[in-house]
Amino acid sequence: MDERPPPPPEGQLIAGALARTGLSIRRAATLAGMSYGRWRQITNGYQNVSPGSYARVRAPAETLARMARVVGVEPGELTAAGRPDAAAELAAPSRHQDPGSRDHTVPGLTADEKVIVEAFLRTLRERREQQEAMRSRHAPGTPAVAV
Repeated sequence: MDERPPPPPEGQLIAGALARTGLSIRRAATLAGMSYGRWRQITNGYQNVSPGSYARVRAPAETLARMARVVGVEPGELTAAGRPDAAAELAAPSRHQDPGSRDHTVPGLTADEKVIVEAFLRTLRERREQQEAMRSRHAPGTPAVAV
């Protein structure tokens, strides 16, 4: 394909939601557990194959759901953008959380802040790293976080 394809509806949705969060693309990508370049490919809807040659990109449902979670997109919005598969992933309980673990709730956080904390914790590979990150978050006068 010699012409850049237009951004897909789900890419436009994610890009618009990202702009409203105030996060940078690099930060959002990190929170979603992906590279800056991959985030851009998915929101733009293409990747450069060679100079002047482009290939369409369609994100796997799970990847798009992670991106949506970071920027606060709701399942219904993904469905309206033509990605009911990603909406179902977003609505499903997180596969990254152990079935017996407690959720990562901190009293007083906004819904957006909770999404960011959850996304950050998913970037940590081991439960031990998650626990250490949450312990370092706790300081006198701030609420403890259950992991």
